[in-house]
Amino acid sequence: MTFARPPASTWELYHKLKVHPNWGYVIYRTSYSPESDAHFSTAVKYVEASVKKSFFRECASKNESSPGVDPAIYEEIWAKHSSTVMEDAALFDGASIDSIRAHFEAWVDMQGQRDSFNKYRMCIVIDEECLQTLLGTSAEALEQETEYKRDETKRYVKVLEAWPNVDQYDTFPGWMKCWTRALWDLWTMICDGDEMSMSWEKIDDFCPEVYCG
Repeated sequence: MTFARPPASTWELYHKLKVHPNWGYVIYRTSYSPESDAHFSTAVKYVEASVKKSFFRECASKNESSPGVDPAIYEEIWAKHSSTVMEDAALFDGASIDSIRAHFEAWVDMQGQRDSFNKYRMCIVIDEECLQTLLGTSAEALEQETEYKRDETKRYVKVLEAWPNVDQYDTFPGWMKCWTRALWDLWTMICDGDEMSMSWEKIDDFCPEVYCG
């Protein structure tokens, strides 16, 4: 069977994984309340499930016409998905975006990976504000959703860019709130060489203050 090539960003990721062992967002936890202790791992699983759902939706949409893409490529890519979770109350409890960025950039440089791969270009922050939007759902609930029955709550995380190209004239603060279902879309945008500010500029009144793809 002849298949079409996946979108450029997915194809790039497929080939990047011949060099890098895995892919996925680095996730920082900055809330350590009892409620966070109880729900943080569920929130992370939900975030990962959101990426997975959007990732495989891309595959399904490309297979609505012929020739479609090879589902085996998507399965192979997803098998190497692995989030890196940064949890340390002494370091990160209540930490500011700037503090998290400084830690993330130092961590990236320690591994010699500056601007080498999306995993090292941006990271997720789940603070108390974000955690509250992630309560009351689960990865399992997301997986059981259908086209006709969807959770309409805007559940989001904060995503910051490492070494953002901003100056005193920019309105982009170097980070943004991102709907969990748009995290794969954001990954593809950064994969295509766009700066995060270009995605931030797409935030509109339909989804105020939150990037929704």
